[in-house]
Amino acid sequence: MFVAPVAGRMTDRIGSKYILITGLTLFAAGIGWTVLIARTTSRWQDFLPALLVAGVGMGCTFAPLTTTAMRNVEPRMAGAAAGVITTVRQVGTVIGTAAVGALLQNRLVASWTAEATKRTSGLPAPVRAQFVSGFRNAAKSGLQVGSGQSGVAIKLPAGAPAGLSHRIQLIGSDVFTHGFVAAMRWTMAVPVAMLLLAAVSCFAIKRRGRPRSEAPAAVAEATTSA
Repeated sequence: MFVAPVAGRMTDRIGSKYILITGLTLFAAGIGWTVLIARTTSRWQDFLPALLVAGVGMGCTFAPLTTTAMRNVEPRMAGAAAGVITTVRQVGTVIGTAAVGALLQNRLVASWTAEATKRTSGLPAPVRAQFVSGFRNAAKSGLQVGSGQSGVAIKLPAGAPAGLSHRIQLIGSDVFTHGFVAAMRWTMAVPVAMLLLAAVSCFAIKRRGRPRSEAPAAVAEATTSA
């Protein structure tokens, strides 16, 4: 909100190349920082500095990006060009969201299975098999972990200790939280890499030439000086 108007004015003065490079890099750095510091015990305050960096990066990205995309469009084609830009942006959002969601689902299955296998070493074999299998299929069937829930449906064997159900609930909560954080780290590596790739691609942006409206004035000034 605060950075975007400043970035827009700077784009009019010095061009968009290095503003976009800076913005995309800060955006990627903020997201990467958020992922690196994420813990199961993290509070919202822990993410504030990283999100501020990402916010500055976003402010330096979207306003200059639109200006750059529209700068060489003839006025009579401005409406069509704006429509194409909006369409491409929406399609990119849908594809990107689907790709990240699919990757997160894949990583959740892997991380939940690994966490469940590691944390249930002390459980009875039949219970452990049900527990691991339940988390392995969690991404397909859905999973809820909270007060009074174990996250997976487990049939306890006859004669099981009274405290086993509560222990399973605690393990289920740990598996869910630790597994989700681990899956998120791998998943967010994709958008960070794409942002850095976009930043590198901005080096191909050519510096804006002198507007046509300024050319006659420059010629007249040069003629007068001569």
